[in-house]
Amino acid sequence: MRVSDIYSKEFFSVDVLEGVSKTRSLILETGISACPVLDNGNLVGVITVKDLLKAHPNRIIADAMNRELVTVPLEMPLWQVQDIFDKTGLDVLVVREREQICGILSRNMLDIELGPHTDLLTGLYKSDYIYYQGARLLEKGQEICIVFMDLNNFGIIDKTYGHITGDTILVEVSKILKENIPPEAFLCRFGGDEFVVLLPVYLDEGVSLAYKLAETVDRHSFSNGIEVSISAGVIGGRRKHERITDPWDTIENLMNIASLHSTKAKKGNTILSIADFQDLNEIA
Repeated sequence: MRVSDIYSKEFFSVDVLEGVSKTRSLILETGISACPVLDNGNLVGVITVKDLLKAHPNRIIADAMNRELVTVPLEMPLWQVQDIFDKTGLDVLVVREREQICGILSRNMLDIELGPHTDLLTGLYKSDYIYYQGARLLEKGQEICIVFMDLNNFGIIDKTYGHITGDTILVEVSKILKENIPPEAFLCRFGGDEFVVLLPVYLDEGVSLAYKLAETVDRHSFSNGIEVSISAGVIGGRRKHERITDPWDTIENLMNIASLHSTKAKKGNTILSIADFQDLNEIA
């Protein structure tokens, strides 16, 4: 999924000296959510419907526009666009093809597209988000560590206390994980009672985080006083080669190994099972 799949080609540019009242009428008539703003033909900002509605009608666009401007290419992956929206807090990005403005992309358009990739219960992204981020880290030559977590005896909890209570526990666990991972980490609900944290760090740092998360979940007071614990498979290491032949195939294999080690930890009644790799190309 890329910008080219969802951006809007319907837009018009406005000059910085154009009046707010006239532009507001045009933008409301056309149903366009935002317009690129030009100054002598140069892109200098963006004006949105929200900006126009807040501005005094007698002012000019230069007084009302947002000068914080980000442009994105057509080929940019949507997960990367999501990162840009989250980091900048912007509502609209300008889309370019080479150096030419070719459309706009709003946060709302992206949210609609990524909706199916978001877990409705927990609000976390689904597994494809982690696969994308993992492949991206590998392509950039960074270290990666995967912490694959599985709730212990969740099936018994579900059958004993009911699915509503089980869902409440999943929501609480997702909140705990989200609040206790570092800013550079990526988190998803992998499926069922499984969660994954991906980190651009060495194995020892990932192991430390896994222990911290397991202890935090264990200490938490869950609904109905239910005891909840996790088992985790952690995979990481130090790379011998920067170049990975197939990042997507590699991340899929790493995730599978981490999942198997999570099962191993659960069967062995231990918190963690650790896989230390040395050469990612041997895993791919």
